[in-house]
Amino acid sequence: MFRELLLLALVMVAIALVFAGVLIVVMALMLLRPRRMRDARAIFMLQRLSPADLEMEFEDVSFQVIDQCSGGKLTIAGWWIANPEARGRCAVILHGYSDAKVGGIAWAPLLRELGFSILAIDLRAHGESGGVNSTAGFWERHDVSQVIDQLKAARPAETGQILLFGISLGAATAAATAAIRDDLWAVILECPFADFHHAAGYQADRLSTPGKLFQDLAFTLAKMISRADFDAVRPVDTIPKIPCPLMVIQSCDDPFLSEEDLEAVRRAVESRSAAQGPSVCWALPETHHVVGMRKNPVEYKRRIEDFLSEVFTIGSRYGRSRDSGVET
Repeated sequence: MFRELLLLALVMVAIALVFAGVLIVVMALMLLRPRRMRDARAIFMLQRLSPADLEMEFEDVSFQVIDQCSGGKLTIAGWWIANPEARGRCAVILHGYSDAKVGGIAWAPLLRELGFSILAIDLRAHGESGGVNSTAGFWERHDVSQVIDQLKAARPAETGQILLFGISLGAATAAATAAIRDDLWAVILECPFADFHHAAGYQADRLSTPGKLFQDLAFTLAKMISRADFDAVRPVDTIPKIPCPLMVIQSCDDPFLSEEDLEAVRRAVESRSAAQGPSVCWALPETHHVVGMRKNPVEYKRRIEDFLSEVFTIGSRYGRSRDSGVET
């Protein structure tokens, strides 16, 4: 009888361990592999499929970059939206997690009205771009940096001053990319998280997933699977390293960020040197994640316009040189 009970206990423990292991793997893959924004989902969620639905002419473009993780080639899909009045000003839009360029172009009409041509791309593992794992900016920063190099080479007259505009995950990627370049004119970050690990855990708690031990193990496994060091591209660390003017837009009622996260980002912006150019952190009270433009479009446009005007006023010392290598 004792042996039977012991065997049953061992079987139950084994089942529990297997279940725990499977759960950790599933949680890790959920971090790394967002649901792609396909056409049907875009129509249902966004009521659009392309810039044409926002009355903007566009060109399908793609970039072949070297995947710094695998060493192979990776296709990055994009849309080029020309503005004949841009005079060399170009905004590169980076979308959020589980979104795509079709979501990112929500900001395109505003940026075009402010005098920019626009490149909107799908980050790796999103939309029509290649790649399997999304890595919070770690590998994406090299993809985006190569895209910018290729864009500048192909369209030199249209990319004299490049504004990098990132939303949520795209904001983290934009900050990580800007930190390894010295030729960007300005950067705008919409709702960046402070730390991917903390943001993922905060969201997991909101969704009532298993506790901190499971979350930490899943996060560690995600790092192993993707070979990405998420801690190396924490926005609170990359923001102070951005060598050009910066504007951060924060939604204060953001379900993905705690008040501590919001404050950490503010401190990171405030820590920047005056030599890096204007540093603006605009907090929007009672505003949900990335909906500031929709909630108050007039004020949103005015704030960005004021920031860009200040950048124009200080002259052209930003965005002229390029001397940054590939880092890992």
